Amino acid sequence: MRADLSVPLSFQAAMIASPFPGCVGFAVVTKDCASGFSLDPTEARILSPRAALKRREEFVLGRTAAHAALKQIGFSTPPPILQGPQREPLWPAGHVGSITHTDGIAACAVCSQDHAAGIGIDLEIIPDRFDQDLCLVVGARDERAWVGGDTLRMARLFSAKEAVFKAMSPLAGVFLDFMDAGLIWHEQSFRGRLMRPIGPYPQGFEFPVGSIVLDTLIFSYMSLPPR
Repeated sequence: MRADLSVPLSFQAAMIASPFPGCVGFAVVTKDCASGFSLDPTEARILSPRAALKRREEFVLGRTAAHAALKQIGFSTPPPILQGPQREPLWPAGHVGSITHTDGIAACAVCSQDHAAGIGIDLEIIPDRFDQDLCLVVGARDERAWVGGDTLRMARLFSAKEAVFKAMSPLAGVFLDFMDAGLIWHEQSFRGRLMRPIGPYPQGFEFPVGSIVLDTLIFSYMSLPPR
């Protein structure tokens, strides 16, 4: 069960400002914003004819945000954003990015590989109750100790790890496990550390992960320095 939205989604979306430098295209959209957007036929073919309405709506929202973000960095007519073997978005050559969506809001961040080797963003709605089973799956012992049964902390940890994996997974070429990265809360953000080598990054590689609470939403973000 999820928390009731005490603030309209459109207002919450407007509260999400880009945490990245200007070289990163960043867009947040709601269902109202996406009403005039049409998928490219090659994008539409990604969806199964049996896909549920929610899945279709999320996909359209995500592609709407992706096209808007690409326009910000110079793509007057963005190319179709297709899908890789891990269902990851395939960006134009020489670019990296990330798409996230939850309950009628989608966001996208994208930039040239000259500015980042990977980008990860994640939106989550804060649940109204603590999920002990999820905590055991997501958190290592020290992380679970920090969470301590707190619903907000659990949601922040989950969202931050999702952002990490979106930034790292394309470099690894495989799905990542929640234990592949460890997070420590430090001065209003997370400090991350790889627990095993991933792509070009060695075990022990450290990186920051931002975490912002906006009414009922959590927004997490990170970028990897260019290689």
